[in-house]
Amino acid sequence: MNLFDRIFAEPELRAAPPVLVDVGAAGGLPPAWRRIARYSIGVGFEPDARETAPLEGAQRRFRRWVFCPALAVPVAAPDGQQALHLTAAPQCSSTLPPRMGPLGEWAFADFFRVKETRLLPATTLTEALVAKGLGGIDWLKCDTQGLDLKLYLSLSAEWRAGLSAVEFEPGLIDAYEGEDKLPDLLSLMANEPFWLAELEVGRTLRARPDLLAARFGAGGVRWARRLGPSAPAWANARFLRDVALSAEAVGRRAWLLTWVFSTELGQHGYALTVAAEGGRRFGGDLFEAMASASARSLRWAMIRGVPAMLWRRLRRS
Repeated sequence: MNLFDRIFAEPELRAAPPVLVDVGAAGGLPPAWRRIARYSIGVGFEPDARETAPLEGAQRRFRRWVFCPALAVPVAAPDGQQALHLTAAPQCSSTLPPRMGPLGEWAFADFFRVKETRLLPATTLTEALVAKGLGGIDWLKCDTQGLDLKLYLSLSAEWRAGLSAVEFEPGLIDAYEGEDKLPDLLSLMANEPFWLAELEVGRTLRARPDLLAARFGAGGVRWARRLGPSAPAWANARFLRDVALSAEAVGRRAWLLTWVFSTELGQHGYALTVAAEGGRRFGGDLFEAMASASARSLRWAMIRGVPAMLWRRLRRS
């Protein structure tokens, strides 16, 4: 029995498997969920039929799979519908209208051209999960093109307090009307019991597509986007529960999951802290095994980092 098998065999997790919710699930199974999917309940929201094919593979990986072919919205309309602006690139579709004026300064502006606006079924996260017999979320991954923060805030304080990991994809440029941006996210999350575990900045070329087409031809626009100098345009932000901020309020189940999620995100130093503090609080040899595993993973990460460190020193010299 490997360590994950031991952890997920614990009574707290046998009785209540982790609930992993992916809002905007078109990309299929997130890499960080691959090892834990078979122990977990996966919930995917994806209303755009053009993007549902990857979900067929994801659903076979989970202990239980729940697919919601509806929009997840902060507040559901009385008629249970919401307008979705279907854009040329499906991953840019949003309930918020694109701001084509500001977007016109960026080489990927055509991705946001609205091809059709369609009324689709819409529900809140809470309503959808309760209808499936689920009473909370452990890992929330949001990619709503502008509404991630509002969707998070639509959860009750109790449900937010039950989260061990949460992911957002906020914007940095003016892409949608009324969107949540990275500064808004960071400001709010500073007052939540989480810490910023990862921040990846997405980049693209700032150049007007019509000027690129005139200078390089229609096909040259695509190559300019791929190879030209880029600028920050959006971000991927991952937060993990900070057990130090609410240690007494966090039960053993959440403590175990925080270690698992930290490990899967490669945050082995923090996972070591969680395991050591969890051992002091709850006792038993499981937390010691978790701490030993984190120390080994951290040691290997340090070894793998040696070539990059040497290369940086060579460049400085």
